[in-house]
Amino acid sequence: MATTDIVNRTMENKTLDYHDNYEAYFIAENVQKYSKPIICLCGFIGNFLSAVIFLGKSQRKTSCSLYLCARSLSDTGFLISLFFIWLGDMKVNAFKAPGMCQLIVFLSYVCSFLSVWFIVIVTFENYIRICLPFQVSIYCTTRKANVITLLFIVLSVLLYSFTIWTTAAKITDTGMSMCEPFTEYVDLFQYFLYVDMVITLVLPTLITITLMLPITFSLVEALRRQARLTGKTSSRRNDRRHTNPQSKVTKLLFCVSLAFIILSLPSHIIRLQLTVSTFVEQITTPIDTVTSTLKYIFEAVYYCSFSINIFIYLSFGDKFRSDFKAMFCMNTVAGREQSTQTILTQNITRRINREESHTLLGKEECETDV
Repeated sequence: MATTDIVNRTMENKTLDYHDNYEAYFIAENVQKYSKPIICLCGFIGNFLSAVIFLGKSQRKTSCSLYLCARSLSDTGFLISLFFIWLGDMKVNAFKAPGMCQLIVFLSYVCSFLSVWFIVIVTFENYIRICLPFQVSIYCTTRKANVITLLFIVLSVLLYSFTIWTTAAKITDTGMSMCEPFTEYVDLFQYFLYVDMVITLVLPTLITITLMLPITFSLVEALRRQARLTGKTSSRRNDRRHTNPQSKVTKLLFCVSLAFIILSLPSHIIRLQLTVSTFVEQITTPIDTVTSTLKYIFEAVYYCSFSINIFIYLSFGDKFRSDFKAMFCMNTVAGREQSTQTILTQNITRRINREESHTLLGKEECETDV
């Protein structure tokens, strides 16, 4: 199957220059190709477990847990579309079913939009918790989280519904399916890609970085104040601060936002560079092999941002880690102990039955002798 890479939308009108460093380009391309199913599988499992934890009784009472749960679900939707792209890379005719092309394109746009904006929302909530702590009870509520999540879902559906009636699966000469826009909508589709680049790449990245700056300065200043404290009083204050649930939440949200910036920013820069060059030049120009190689490497790193979130939650979320152990690890240990106890009980019962049977046989033999 020949399919357009839904995530990389800026390469469609360009050609590659293979004169130099082709070996590095070939290796990077294959690393990305064969890492996609691993990334998808890890993401499916991790995001499912994360959603289960965030919807648990102890977690769903906080607004940030609802946002992170929604992000886990949107990340899963994006990974589903990525898996179909990988099937296309492996020459599997996955878009042959009616409507499958439109569904996957629509799912990829909606889920990528939701994932990135849920990161922005989480970063903004962390900004309120750190820089405006007295406003937490006003803005950081579960009711507002449910309303905001629903509004963004509706907005994304309305915004990207055009992909349903502007794209279709076209059969190539080899009999494979290629998901492309209709000929009469090619120009419209191309201009909308520029709009999508702004609302899913430029704006979220700028907003997240802008919010992260005061958050980082506030945390650094708090660490400096903590370092200046001496004596028993300071030690007690530090102990209370470390055990404060609010500080643990801000630590987790800060790490989530920071991981998003680190993993996605390199890919965003490459995509933005290619998009701007295509828009300015308006001609087909060859892309140097170094840029193409970096594109594949950074895209693989970007895909990981949709699948490794559970490791961030386990590493920096104390409450998430304890709930994870209580829900999954403890149940496993309890199940093993229960199965072991059941086996021991069965063995003891069998031994007692054998002894009783031997006793009855002995009595019958005695009666026979008499």
